[in-house]
Order: sequence, then structure tokens, then C-alpha cells
Amino acid sequence: MVMFFLCIFVVEKLPNMRKTILLSFLVLFFISTKAQKTQLDRRALNYYSQEQIAKMPNSKIKQINFLYQESFIIPEEFKTQINKDDIDIRDYSKQRLKDKRAKVFVINKNAKRETESEKSIYFYLLSIEELQQAYKKIK
Repeated sequence: MVMFFLCIFVVEKLPNMRKTILLSFLVLFFISTKAQKTQLDRRALNYYSQEQIAKMPNSKIKQINFLYQESFIIPEEFKTQINKDDIDIRDYSKQRLKDKRAKVFVINKNAKRETESEKSIYFYLLSIEELQQAYKKIK
């Protein structure tokens, strides 16, 4: 926003025709960058129709993206074994606790039977309170 007003100040120093053209360009550029909508995380696309997504305010999309991308913590020792982009957080949502972080074990949907090593791979879900605080900050 500051950059926009700085550009207008510089434009004021130009001759009239150039001023009109440049001001028009700046206004269009500013409007187009503000109008761009945030993309919904690919994992969330399975749970919302295109119509629902189109009606969502940008802040709601950012909250959903936070849920899928940042509402959990992978311990350092598992960062090479767990790809944070592969976690479908909806599979774990019921395990989220109100006021403390929940330790959850990775679900391998492709395995017929979990091995002992798979049962020991885990991550932590942020608490419901932490999630609500984060949502309030997202605008």
C-alpha cells in the first residue's frame, strides 16, 4: 500500500498524458494483485466442491490451509520419514485435544497390517485452543 502511494507521488511529477497512462496502469495493477485468491491446499480439495471453494472468503481458505499445512508438528527424528505434504489431517482430527497437543501415530493406508516400526512413527497435533488462536490471527 505504501508502495502504491509512493508511485502516485512520483507520477505527479510527470507530464499529464504520461501521468494518466501510468496512473491507470498502477490502479489496474494494484486491483489485480489484491483480487487474487489464495489457492486451497490440494488435500482439502477432496472435501469441498468447486462451488463451495469459489464462495469461500480468502481468510477461510487461509485457515483451511493452516489446518493442512501447519496444525501439526513433526518431531525432528521423523522429518525424513514423514512427508508433511502427505498428511491428510482429516484422518487425525478426532484425536485433537482441547488444551494440549496430541501424539498421533502415522496411518499407512496402503499397508494391510502395520509393522512395529510404523507404529512408532508419530507427530503431534496442535490443541484445539492453539488452532482457534491461530485462526483468529488469520485475516
